Amino acid sequence: GHCRKFDAGTMCPSYRVTRDEVHSTRGRANTLRLAVSSQLGPDALAGDDVAEALDLCVSCKGCKRDCPTGIDMARLKIEVTAQRKQRTGFSTMDKLLGRLPELVHTASRVPALANVRETLPGAKALGERWLGLSARRSLPRFRSDTFWRRRPAALFSDAATTLAAGPTKAAVLFVDTFNGSFESENAIAAARVLKAAGYTLHTVSKAGGHVCCGRTYLAAGMVDEARAKAGELVRALLPFAQAGIAVVGLEPSCLLTLRDEALALGLGDAAQVVSTQALLFEEFIAREARAGRFNVPFQPLAQPLLVHG
Repeated sequence: GHCRKFDAGTMCPSYRVTRDEVHSTRGRANTLRLAVSSQLGPDALAGDDVAEALDLCVSCKGCKRDCPTGIDMARLKIEVTAQRKQRTGFSTMDKLLGRLPELVHTASRVPALANVRETLPGAKALGERWLGLSARRSLPRFRSDTFWRRRPAALFSDAATTLAAGPTKAAVLFVDTFNGSFESENAIAAARVLKAAGYTLHTVSKAGGHVCCGRTYLAAGMVDEARAKAGELVRALLPFAQAGIAVVGLEPSCLLTLRDEALALGLGDAAQVVSTQALLFEEFIAREARAGRFNVPFQPLAQPLLVHG
């Protein structure tokens, strides 16, 4: 009952909306148990019953944190999705979702064309028919002024100089696909806060794009591609982590990939080292404030604040 009806915290968003047992942590676990024990027929783990049970799971990891059994439904969903896609193949929507981190940089060059689904009459209906994306759902708008194009150079310092200087008050701002491409104001605001608090600030990027955690590939069941992306990010962050410099992220699903999935993708000791330095923005500020290193005279805010669960 606790797993099914825990209403005070994160868990379980899909059950809290549907109130359907099949979309609860317990219901999904029972379906998986029946599939693994062959009670739902051959190849049941990649079958329709399991896919339906996991369809509305948003991989929030609330069950791993809040459920007494500590079940990691998000990890199980990745494995089930990968097995199912091996049998059925990847749809156009799967490929678009998985490759979003690469596509956003192309789309940002022609945002008006990339946003045609939101502006052209009838385009949403066609998108629902061809891609399975509900016409009632609006999408984030592609834009030309991404973080990687508009970041103020004065906020960021040369990495080689910082690493050569040894221990210092520094941080790496890990800018994810979503904040960097669709809401670049978030990333720039975070950089300004850290700079105002006196941190030497860095970020990681590459020619023609950014260094991604592989989260979108995992969501699409493309585990090999996710492993390659996460490995690239781990290698980029490793020198900072080895120097004891925190990797600070804004998007929980992306930053926490470094603390969870990256450790299960066979990336070795490097992933373990990076995971120890990976912190959410609020975790980093709380840690630094407790240590007496974060002293910024904030002004009172006369409006409500939204806090991530």
